[in-house]
Amino acid sequence: MPLRNMPWFRPDSFLTARAAPLATRSARAIAGAARALVDRDGRLIPLSLLAGAACSVAVGVGAAQAISAPPDTLPLSEVKPGMKGYGLTVFSGTTPEKFDVEVISTLRNFRPNQDLVLVKTQHPRLEVARTVAGMSGSPIYLNGKMIGAYAYGWLFGAEAIAGVTPIKSMLDELARPLPRGIAPKVGGPLPAPVSRAGGATPPPPRAAAPARLHGSRGFLGAVDAYDLAGHASQIAARVAPSLAPPESTSLARASTPVMLGGLGGTSLRIASDLLGPMGLDPMQAGGGSSASPEPGAPTKYVDGGAIGVELVRGDISAMGIGTVTRVSGDKLVAFGHPMMNGGVTNLPAAIARVHWILASQNRSFKIGEAVRPLGTLVNDRQAAIVVDSSAKAPVFPMRVQIDGVEGAPHPTWNVEVAHDQFLAPAFVSMAVGNAVEATTAERRDMTWRAVSQVKIGRYGTISLVDFGAGNGTPLSSDDFVRSRLVRAMGALLNNPWEDVSIERVDTRVKVTFDREVVLLRGAKVLEPEIEAGAPARIRLDLQPHQGPIESRVIEVPVPRELAGSQVDIDLAPGYEVERPMATPNNVAELVAMLPNQTHDAESVVATFRLRENGAAYRGKVASRLPPGAMDTLRPSSASDAPETFGAQVQVPVSLKRFLVGKDSVSVTVRPILR
Repeated sequence: MPLRNMPWFRPDSFLTARAAPLATRSARAIAGAARALVDRDGRLIPLSLLAGAACSVAVGVGAAQAISAPPDTLPLSEVKPGMKGYGLTVFSGTTPEKFDVEVISTLRNFRPNQDLVLVKTQHPRLEVARTVAGMSGSPIYLNGKMIGAYAYGWLFGAEAIAGVTPIKSMLDELARPLPRGIAPKVGGPLPAPVSRAGGATPPPPRAAAPARLHGSRGFLGAVDAYDLAGHASQIAARVAPSLAPPESTSLARASTPVMLGGLGGTSLRIASDLLGPMGLDPMQAGGGSSASPEPGAPTKYVDGGAIGVELVRGDISAMGIGTVTRVSGDKLVAFGHPMMNGGVTNLPAAIARVHWILASQNRSFKIGEAVRPLGTLVNDRQAAIVVDSSAKAPVFPMRVQIDGVEGAPHPTWNVEVAHDQFLAPAFVSMAVGNAVEATTAERRDMTWRAVSQVKIGRYGTISLVDFGAGNGTPLSSDDFVRSRLVRAMGALLNNPWEDVSIERVDTRVKVTFDREVVLLRGAKVLEPEIEAGAPARIRLDLQPHQGPIESRVIEVPVPRELAGSQVDIDLAPGYEVERPMATPNNVAELVAMLPNQTHDAESVVATFRLRENGAAYRGKVASRLPPGAMDTLRPSSASDAPETFGAQVQVPVSLKRFLVGKDSVSVTVRPILR
């Protein structure tokens, strides 16, 4: 059991510090970091709004410069009501087509320091579809000159009317300098402790066999400090106010439809829950991998062409689709509004193909897929997204193998996931959950064990185990949102010390169609009194699923120094008993801690207290200290002291099955007669 909650930084916030009760040393460390991250006026320096923006982007540094309007653009001052022109967008395929526009008026200061041109749009398809999500970024021309990008519209609107973001606002974003390296990922602790209940807590003991058991529980410490749903809420709270509310009476941005392919059931709902509040519209529309370009796919971006931002690709896919506004050398601007308003970011981009524009009473949208990977989304701002077609965004491969399902047509799943602090844990959970859900759709008794190998740049590979058992409800992505794998990835990618590179994830899920669970019905000490140094023998009464009660005798060594005392022994499942661990002070210590927070999940652990204290200091743990040791260890001239805790003995005993329930017994140790 970690000695205290780790002083994690919030992935999305300004620098704040809220140390756990025993974390005074770490609180001071955070305060020191805060002093280092203030400007000359003593104000906190805000970091990127979206956690995923904290990835390294190797692009130039420089001061922002005012740019003059290119000669093929029309200043907003010359845009008058009644002027007619055209726009470019892809209605089908990859080639842009024209649609007619007529200026209605200009809304001044529509967004901060940004105007908006209202236009009527005319095209046979737009007469039916009206405002279309995915047309965002379609360039608009008057007198043969570009004035901006189709970007806003009304939900439930009865007319094909759109709002156009001025091209000057978009080019200002293109001219914005980008840093070579993004600032450290810092913030404050998560807003509230993660509930130990989660979606994976074993049910209370019952006379009958237990209902459902999961190993993806909320353990205290490094993994428990990261919660995917909490991270999503934090980002949404910061991002959503900056986006126009999608209400029928509001002029809302045309939104970014996210084409989901290969997902089903629960994964679709989770994608909507996690991505929807960020201004994205997840929808099941098919898709695939652009890692290998399709034959005949365009080789470069063009004004009015379809562009995608790939969050995950392969056997499952998620791609935000929009339209290129203007290509300028290796860079381009698109969308005319933010995708997630994340600032500097690093997400894979791709040339996209449009299958169809689906008309809807609410808001119509393009259906499309990626056909060629090309470039990186490097800046995500109010007026536009900026893509560098010469850059390559980091992704990592993930493989999920399902064993034990006879005749499964697709037991192996391969994907590539965007290396993003929030999106990576989110899509890893969906990738594993979706693969298992699709492969093991059985409403019968089932036990599963998932072993994940995570390869971490510079730090080697760690192994993480998740598990579960139950009946009546097939496995789904819900079982993996709070998994140790997802929590570990969140903790690694949002750590406060340094950038971490996830190089590969391999998950192997073994499924058996049996409920390999036993309920602890009772425990009894066979000898209420024992000699000093003798072990305590305890009989466990175990109730398997659909079987008679079994008895198992375990031996718990009791130290000789407890002679003359009564020893209270607690019995609990191994997955619930946390090992004593020091709070990590760097990534190396975190990596070492993640796989070892609890005991073997298929064991029972006997725990009893000792008279001594233990201590943890700078990543090291001394489980037992002799009397007076703390006085020696505690410095007299500094407050940087070890943390103390009551020493314990933990004795794990393998059961080869998952235990549900707890109990306790007492044994008296006879005094030593001299």
